[in-house]
Amino acid sequence: MKDTILLIKKHTILLLFLLGSVTIWGQISVKRNVSPADYSQWSTLSGEKLTADGKWVSYKLAYDSGKDTVFVQQTMGSKKHIFPSATDENFSRDGKWWAAIVPEKGLGILSLKTGKCQWTEDVISYEFLGNGAYVAFLKKTGLEQELCILNLVNGQKYSVKDIAEYSFNASGKIAAFITKQENAVKLIWLDDHFRTSEIMQPSDNRFKNLIWNKDANSLVFLQEIQQDEYQGTNHKLYFVNHMDTTPKLHILDPLLAEDILKGLRIVTPPARKSIEMATDGKKVFFYTTTPKLQTKEKEIVQVWDGATPWTYPSQKDSESWQYNSKMIVWWPEENKLFKIGTDEFPKTQLLADGNYALNHNPLQYEPQYEFASPVDYILTDVRTGESKKILEKQIRKYDFIKGSGSGNFINYFKEKHWWVYNSKEDGHINLTLPLGIPIDEVDYDCGGTAPPYGSPGWSVDEKYLIVYDQYDIWLLSADGKSQKRITHGREKHIRYRIAEDSYTDSQLFGNAELPGNKFDLSKGVLIEAFGDDKSSGYYYWHPERNIKKMVYKDRMIDHLIKAEQSSSYIYREQSFKLSPRLMFKTEKEKQPKILIQTNLQQNHFDWGHNELISYTDSRGTPLQGVLYYPSNFQKGKKYPMIVHIYEKQSHILHHYFNPAENATDAFPRTNYTLDGYLVLYPDIAYEVGEPGKSATDCVIAAVKVVTAKGIVEEQHIGLTGASFGGYETGYIVSQTNIFAAAVAGCPLTDFVSQYLSLDDNWGLPRMWRYESQQQRMGVSLFEDYQGYIENSTVAQAVKINTPLLIWSGLEDTMVSWTQGLELHLALRRLQKPNQFLVYPGENHSFLKRETKNDLTQRTKEWFDHYLKEKPFRDNLSSN
Repeated sequence: MKDTILLIKKHTILLLFLLGSVTIWGQISVKRNVSPADYSQWSTLSGEKLTADGKWVSYKLAYDSGKDTVFVQQTMGSKKHIFPSATDENFSRDGKWWAAIVPEKGLGILSLKTGKCQWTEDVISYEFLGNGAYVAFLKKTGLEQELCILNLVNGQKYSVKDIAEYSFNASGKIAAFITKQENAVKLIWLDDHFRTSEIMQPSDNRFKNLIWNKDANSLVFLQEIQQDEYQGTNHKLYFVNHMDTTPKLHILDPLLAEDILKGLRIVTPPARKSIEMATDGKKVFFYTTTPKLQTKEKEIVQVWDGATPWTYPSQKDSESWQYNSKMIVWWPEENKLFKIGTDEFPKTQLLADGNYALNHNPLQYEPQYEFASPVDYILTDVRTGESKKILEKQIRKYDFIKGSGSGNFINYFKEKHWWVYNSKEDGHINLTLPLGIPIDEVDYDCGGTAPPYGSPGWSVDEKYLIVYDQYDIWLLSADGKSQKRITHGREKHIRYRIAEDSYTDSQLFGNAELPGNKFDLSKGVLIEAFGDDKSSGYYYWHPERNIKKMVYKDRMIDHLIKAEQSSSYIYREQSFKLSPRLMFKTEKEKQPKILIQTNLQQNHFDWGHNELISYTDSRGTPLQGVLYYPSNFQKGKKYPMIVHIYEKQSHILHHYFNPAENATDAFPRTNYTLDGYLVLYPDIAYEVGEPGKSATDCVIAAVKVVTAKGIVEEQHIGLTGASFGGYETGYIVSQTNIFAAAVAGCPLTDFVSQYLSLDDNWGLPRMWRYESQQQRMGVSLFEDYQGYIENSTVAQAVKINTPLLIWSGLEDTMVSWTQGLELHLALRRLQKPNQFLVYPGENHSFLKRETKNDLTQRTKEWFDHYLKEKPFRDNLSSN
């Protein structure tokens, strides 16, 4: 009996222990639903930076509430520094310092060695100089700006007030600055004594636009000339060199010119760098125009002439070529000028060395109805003035024509191949013909010319042009004699691309230089990889060691940053269920280290899961989609489903999405999966001329695959999309009744009226969007008028039985809000259930927080009403 009692006691104790364990572990394993009140806990990882030695990292956690925080921490140690609300954060190149600007505190400079941070108030901008021994910052008190330069090694400081503008050369050893009140131009040498020199004495006419050449030994700037009766501001141009000894000044004054500059004005054209210098520091490129008298006459009539190359707004903006800015090159030390831009070919792009220029005339083949017209390219030797036509009717797009680092080669895409023009030998070679495989996009389904997979640039020695096919990277010799494939993605269905963000030279918007990067292949290159199965990661290729995997997983791997002076690197890793985390890896360690795992609170909530689905359209095209399951999913139970559409979206399989109170497209998908919805993101393949029919076909096929699983409440399926997805949404519900509710954002609804309208941004007819771009009609309105009607939602409005919520920004320059209005009025006249939300002050993408909040909430309530049969609020009705 005693033994029995003892046994019972032992079992009781064990049971109590187990119950206690359940209670304790229940805090981790028993999960609850996420509510909107929890959304503010989620953060977004961004702004990752790594020191050159790989010992320190910084990153930002951004919150929807705006309470962002920057962290600076050791990669191998335990030290961490926290800076709430910090912005503009950076490490010095030597890895000894970190700095950021914090509102109300100013500039913080953190010593990574001591952990001490010194603060300076009222700082609005800063930059580390050279290798990091100095930092320069601009303080603003009232209307006055003060430039301060601090020696971080010995603490010496130099400051000058009354700053209007300043610029450091590339080495960070010399600064040029302009004072505001006295209006003088001065130099500072960053040495032990902060030596200064005045190169332009105070003047009544304003100096501006300080520009250094890349080698940091020459400086140019402008000075305004007093206003006259002509339009636009005229300028003098100044050039300063011999910085290492005694600076020498050269002046170009258009009012004193007796050569090709006579009668012209030196100007600063919009959206372009006003002055540029060749790498040799001996040539200066600038822009001039012919003077045009100012007029105060009011416009009494606009003449929209059908014979002009451009429409009236575009023609008016461009004026005539007589008054359009054109490039001139100046050799200051030789006092020599050459006019590059001409009335016949006014637009100029420079080859990298500045010895050659490419000219074209965008009006040459107008009127035409591509976004960018084809042009003839004229190559000019700026040293001799000799010009010759090297290309006819070349497509004028960024990715279609590029240049090499020396300027010896021009690579261009034409007739489905990459060609190279050798400026020294005056010859053209088709480099990709021997490959025997497509190097233009094989699944391109818009109208017009299929674009190339791309060419990131040249090897530094210019032996090879680097090009992509669908999966692989090729090195093609400039003479066309050799072709080398350095990856084997085609066999593995993995797309390899050079991680161009790690190598791209920073070029200011408006730079006249022909684009083109250069890669030192002898040091190897970092390669991005993305599989057809949505795996991703990075590899490293070296000419002697071939290709080596760094990280490649069935997850989304991105933002890899390699330390400049070590073999270590960081990268981001995420999946649908794994919130982004920052990883650190060294060559010695087998396993990467987690530096920060974001959103640990997710472990306390139900989250759901997702999967990749496969299906085909009626043509047999294989397609994929991403199906998201609700967080509380139970087998045998059915759920309402919302289908989100655009074009191809299955690449988001491993993307993590925060729940949020607002979203740009009004559809934060995680909010829905956390609230009992299935969400489907299907891919769409198109037949040119049948955009609406193609979308309907693919979306219905995807829905059928999911409903066949027996998990969908088939009477409660919703549809949503924005922009082109908004068009597709409106059109699809005119072709099928399988959707119980739909939301269409900034939709195209009338192909005819939109085709016969102008883009507000450029004043160009929107016809190109239909004939050779996303709208995918492939021909003009007048070649297939019936097709345009059949693909217009308004023409099919009588067949819409699905309650439709439409929304637009009143200032939308991409798709006029009147497109939504047309569909709303059509449905109103037909007495079909719909609402039209118009948001003043918003463009195509919404930016205002209160606007996005309102739209996100209204979208959710629309779906909740029709898919979950919840009542509308008082301020939301179904009519």
